[in-house]
Amino acid sequence: MRTQGMLLAIPSLAMAVVGFAMLGPGAARPFDGAQVWGGPTDGARRLSWRIAVVQRLRGIDSTRDIGTIVVHAANGGQESTMRCRTRADGTCDVEMKLAREVRGQVHASITKEDGGEMLAAGYFARDSSQWGTDAGHRARMGGKTEGELELELYARRGIFAAPFRDELTVLVKRSMEPVRAARVTLRAEAADLDGDSSGDGSVSGTTGVAGDATFGVTPRTHVIEVNVEAAVSGRSVRWTGTLPVVPGAIWLDPAGLAVRKIRVLAPVPREIVYATLANKAFRVWGGAVPLVPDAGGFAGGEIDWPETAAAGLDGLWLTLASDPRASGSGTVGWPVDSAGGTVHRDEQPFRDWLLLDGMPWAERRDKGRRRRARVLSASALGAAAILEGVLLAETSFQKGARSWAWLAVAIATMVLAFAAVGVVMMWKTSG
Repeated sequence: MRTQGMLLAIPSLAMAVVGFAMLGPGAARPFDGAQVWGGPTDGARRLSWRIAVVQRLRGIDSTRDIGTIVVHAANGGQESTMRCRTRADGTCDVEMKLAREVRGQVHASITKEDGGEMLAAGYFARDSSQWGTDAGHRARMGGKTEGELELELYARRGIFAAPFRDELTVLVKRSMEPVRAARVTLRAEAADLDGDSSGDGSVSGTTGVAGDATFGVTPRTHVIEVNVEAAVSGRSVRWTGTLPVVPGAIWLDPAGLAVRKIRVLAPVPREIVYATLANKAFRVWGGAVPLVPDAGGFAGGEIDWPETAAAGLDGLWLTLASDPRASGSGTVGWPVDSAGGTVHRDEQPFRDWLLLDGMPWAERRDKGRRRRARVLSASALGAAAILEGVLLAETSFQKGARSWAWLAVAIATMVLAFAAVGVVMMWKTSG
């Protein structure tokens, strides 16, 4: 009776162990990792990074707001530790201040503040040779020129964003020398021009000492045809082309820069705009601007100008994007300077590099967890199969030689049953 009871109990115990492994440590469940996005590290004394926390389940990634994380950076014996609170999209921005310029590889680690779970760790190093090489817009506009004078057109900040006002500069030259007192007439369809009191889509002005005349233009659509005529002392020139309007671009208000604010307007309602301040050598600062709807149907918001760029940094661009990776077609890099003003410079977006990806390490850690569960289950099934075989053999010996055939059939059936359970266990704990 005791042997028969054990024959019945062993499979139940084995199934309990397998069930625990499948539903507990061996179950496929989401796991977290982190990514570090930023710019060049070589020569930097401030490392400006955007951290993204990613959750993965069965190969599908999603962002996750996990609260406060701890970011640590080390290079050449110097270290810096900062904390940041993830936003709803799982991202946050940090600035790691170092005592000396970075040389060689940087070691970075990201952990959860609550519990200290490691999200990413590793070494990386990047120079500025490929930084800021994404296609932008030149301030000088391309077009067709006909006449006895030379005519150049410049978008003051490289591009226009509909339906927001920016400035267009017309430069009149003769033999490469600026021409003053030239009469300039600007015509543009589907755009509002400052000073167009008649409403016929044209406005005129006179060039100054530098040979330039500036016009305020507010595009109403994304395709604006422009015609410019200039004349002086019996000589004339005509220019035809299109305005560089970026569809969906988020507009940076130049009046906000004058009062040390990053003030933005989005042409469609959205909750947040991602901002990155950079020059040709470094990623200077990163942040986000929360937006609220306004009466005009747009979404606007502002934050203080970052202290990081308060002084001593020239040739800056502020990249505005609707997503953390600045991958959208409406991403724009507005030129600014360290005083918050603007000059006639090209538009240039700066898109972050992936410096460190903690997801492969997190996935290996999760696979190790499931593998240990499979080993535990396989060990339990193997031990149960051996015990069942021994007990069946003992029962057969007690009944005599006539039970050998029954014993072989019983052991084979038992092995097949445990093997089937093992296959199911391997399948359910494989990912």
